[in-house]
Amino acid sequence: MITNMKLRYIIPMFMAAVTMLVGCSEDEEKSTLSQIQVSQSVISLAAGEEADPEDKEFESTITINANGDWEFKDVPDWLTITPVSGGAGKQTIVFKAKKTTESRSAFLKLLCNGQEQEVNVQQIAKKVDIPLSTCAQIIAGEDGKTYRVKGTVKSIANTTYGNWYLIDETGEVYIYGTLDKNGNEKNFLSLGIGVGDIVTVEGPRKDYNGTIEMVNVTVIAIEKSLIAVDALDIENNTIAKTGGEFHVTLSNKGDGLDVKIPEEAKDWLFVTGINISGETSTVTFKALPNTGGARKATVTFVTTSGGKEYTAETSITQEADVLPHGENPDDPFTVAEAIAKCKAIGSTSDGVIYYAKGTISSIKEVNIEKGNATFNISDDGTDDAAITVFRSKFLNNENFSSEDQIGVGDEVLICGKLVDYKGETPEFSGNVYIYKLKKASNEPGSKANPFTPSEANAFCMTLSGTTADDYYVKGKIVKYKDGGEFGTQHGNATFYISADGQESSEQFYVYRTLYLGNKKYNNEEDPKPAVGDEVIICGKLTLYVKNDTKTPETQQNESYIYSWNGKTSLE
Repeated sequence: MITNMKLRYIIPMFMAAVTMLVGCSEDEEKSTLSQIQVSQSVISLAAGEEADPEDKEFESTITINANGDWEFKDVPDWLTITPVSGGAGKQTIVFKAKKTTESRSAFLKLLCNGQEQEVNVQQIAKKVDIPLSTCAQIIAGEDGKTYRVKGTVKSIANTTYGNWYLIDETGEVYIYGTLDKNGNEKNFLSLGIGVGDIVTVEGPRKDYNGTIEMVNVTVIAIEKSLIAVDALDIENNTIAKTGGEFHVTLSNKGDGLDVKIPEEAKDWLFVTGINISGETSTVTFKALPNTGGARKATVTFVTTSGGKEYTAETSITQEADVLPHGENPDDPFTVAEAIAKCKAIGSTSDGVIYYAKGTISSIKEVNIEKGNATFNISDDGTDDAAITVFRSKFLNNENFSSEDQIGVGDEVLICGKLVDYKGETPEFSGNVYIYKLKKASNEPGSKANPFTPSEANAFCMTLSGTTADDYYVKGKIVKYKDGGEFGTQHGNATFYISADGQESSEQFYVYRTLYLGNKKYNNEEDPKPAVGDEVIICGKLTLYVKNDTKTPETQQNESYIYSWNGKTSLE
């Protein structure tokens, strides 16, 4: 059950705000914790002078304000915290450490009522020259230890705080926060760092849920790349599914130009021409038509000078011929499927936009000032198996303007990126908005008050076509149409339902309905509803007319079994 979002709140000093590219959402900060607040989340302790006795201690204090019992976790041996735990209210906390000749850092967890606040304690010794390490050495290194590394900027995730990827010939590390020349954060753009630059940085190592980071690094040197991508003549770096030619223009101060297309894209993406004129290079590409899902390639441009290689990159996406399940608003995930996808993706977004349909089970907040809302949705309307929709915009990606725009029980179709925040909280997080909204209703045919079979028949007789909205019909299976049981050939089923499951009662015709979760039946080992089972059907209704015979029924392949004997999934 998702009862509390475990949030990471960092008060600006040295620590950069967490992005969902590493455990949260892209270019967004989590909101202030409701259960515990700290006066500052980065604590700096003096390291001492050479003449100080070895047992001299240095201290710093902060104030915490908690709504319940709290305690610090992951406290290293070199650090003393007084008190290390306590109860509700305001309290002063003292951090102490003895003199040190080596810089050290600790990332502490402050827990209160299921919420987690991170506190970073740093003790910086006098500046000494740190030898260069490789990315591989840092990956295999020690948390809290300060390293220096030189590598190439592979990509930049956040230009406000300076979150980016550094690579060398041995591996890759994530730079989580970059300080400017005055030691300040949130000023990354002032450094002028770009993709392809060769940069030397120094900072402490941290293993964050398996992602090796260097935190709040200091930039030692920047060697600007001699090549950079200036422009593409396709909108949003996206090629139409029909394919065709496009051009990439580069600034190139090196000698020559080599274009590298990844192996997995060589069967659909080709270079058809390279034109070099002075310091401007133009590369012509051709993409073949796409007959499958969306595909993406990161193309690398390489030039040389003085025996050194300089690189620049750009990513090319080609539209899908048919968007796959979950990436199509007309074929969205169930909440259960969205949660499973979050687990598969992990704490770093894969950049894909997904859709999921569900019912709002609880609302954390509607923030009118910021124009967004955070709430949970689930398949059955409870929080037992819910996904968090974090800082969502309203319909049409517009700001929320009032708290009553959504409510518990409303049906929503959510659009956005998926992540498993900290491996604990499946979330829609990153450019999220409500794609469709159906307010909770107790009208006949709603989820709260499904049609009976006789009511569904009467309603369909008033139709002149297929409904635009989904309706709910509840009954017990009377019989399957001959050969109409669920099977993998067509993935649907056709049967009759009545209020009591008796053939003598008025029946409603469920025509080619999909399986649980609004998906095709695709595994013969999965159970099949039996005669007498109670089902709730959700979908579009229609009045089928042939030879003056009118048949109320569900629209073919546009309905599904929402509930089967009270369950909305096989789990």
